[in-house]
Amino acid sequence: MAKFVDTGVYLQYGDKPRDEARAILWPVLVHRIVYPEVQQPQMNLFQKAVMRLIRAQTHEAEAIAALTGLHINLVKLVQAQLVSQGWINNKATELTKKGVAVIDEESEQGEKLDIGYLFQDGFTGELWPRIDNNLKIIEPSNSDEKFPHFILNRGTGKSEQPFKPFFNPSNFATPNNTVTLRAWQDYRRDYRAAQQLYGSDELSKKVELSSLLYQSKEPDCAWVLVWITASHNDKLWSIKDPFDIRDEAWWLTKSLPTLLEKNRDLTRRLSTLIGQSEPDNQTVTEWLTSLQENANLQVLLEYSWVQKDPDITSALAVILKRQEMIKSGQKHSNDLETSITECQKLLEVIMQWLIKTFPAAQGQLPQLNKNDVELNKKMLAALKLPAFTDDVIAALSRQSLQAVIKLQNRPSSSLKGLVFAAALGAVGNNSHPLKLLNSDQLRLDELLSLANLRNQTSHGSSRHTGRKYTEMTVEMAQHYITYTLEFTEQFKEWINGEV
Repeated sequence: MAKFVDTGVYLQYGDKPRDEARAILWPVLVHRIVYPEVQQPQMNLFQKAVMRLIRAQTHEAEAIAALTGLHINLVKLVQAQLVSQGWINNKATELTKKGVAVIDEESEQGEKLDIGYLFQDGFTGELWPRIDNNLKIIEPSNSDEKFPHFILNRGTGKSEQPFKPFFNPSNFATPNNTVTLRAWQDYRRDYRAAQQLYGSDELSKKVELSSLLYQSKEPDCAWVLVWITASHNDKLWSIKDPFDIRDEAWWLTKSLPTLLEKNRDLTRRLSTLIGQSEPDNQTVTEWLTSLQENANLQVLLEYSWVQKDPDITSALAVILKRQEMIKSGQKHSNDLETSITECQKLLEVIMQWLIKTFPAAQGQLPQLNKNDVELNKKMLAALKLPAFTDDVIAALSRQSLQAVIKLQNRPSSSLKGLVFAAALGAVGNNSHPLKLLNSDQLRLDELLSLANLRNQTSHGSSRHTGRKYTEMTVEMAQHYITYTLEFTEQFKEWINGEV
């Protein structure tokens, strides 16, 4: 059994988010593990079998075929590959020095072990779906004081004093094999999803393992730096993934209400993120419930027709909440940029709804190996959609048609790609909204401008890049919120099932 003890060790894996955020220290029990290092094999199974038989002085193709059950022509092909690799001599009778080194390395791979770290939640005892092969320790600038202060950027001198919560540590057992396997599967699933969204270059190195062994009987104790922002969905706050693999640390979300109940100062800090006063005579649970009920009530009163689609309802509630926050004076640049992100998310949900409600006839779509902008233009123009002007078509035609077609099954992509994919569903469907809504109603030029602004806010553009940089203002944020709400309302009859 292990209990969290404050040892004054602090870890940081991810970066501070661009949105306005509050830092918190999260207690963890750190388990040191060892696991076989998975390496990319240099040779395939057939090559390995032939190499080992040649080393055992069986080099005739007929003999190898008889021993392995492979067709003799396949054996000769493998021998030719091994010669070209320089792993066997030109007569295919013995291994070269390079070949000996390669086959020995392949044989030893299962014996190589690596060290990694698993993190067990100090509040709940649950194992995090994250693993790393380094302990990324950060040193506070005031190590003698109770509440640590960190210099996060040596160049700019920017610092942070995270909130260090109070809690009563409990005794937790070392996770069993079933729990460990489940956490590992969640980690692998999250990493794979992140690769599809961002690509491998923006992620930390993936830890590959086939099995693991807990090395120490007792885990070490540490605090992990975690960031909390205002939420982009119907929840009030978002706990960011401290390892920057996914946007949100979904496994920590359920712990936040309990944490707030025991740490009123943390509630005070987080209330400023959502433009709400801290609770006065209410408990934290009552306060959280009332805030959520207010947002849901506004949606119910003003946009009752969206209730049939929970995803649109959720995204719409966030926009309405952001609108009120800006009206109440929350006008920090991060708040304004966040409003653009939230507007785009609602528009993306509308496009996803269109794609699923009016699916394209995929058998009629062309299959191309490379993108053809001119073909895309002709295809979009042939749809004869009233709101698709020449400028809109030109902007959308730069999207990859292959990627757009894939969105018919998994509609998760950029807003422009989703608009293209939604348009394809208009073929043969006379009731499709894009066939009936005109340019004045949809104003797609505004949607494209918003998408470009979203790219600026999400990719860290600034004046320093040499690219055009648009300074966000309150008026711009309010304009795009109004546009997004008006755009959404154009689909009212279809979402409500009246068409």
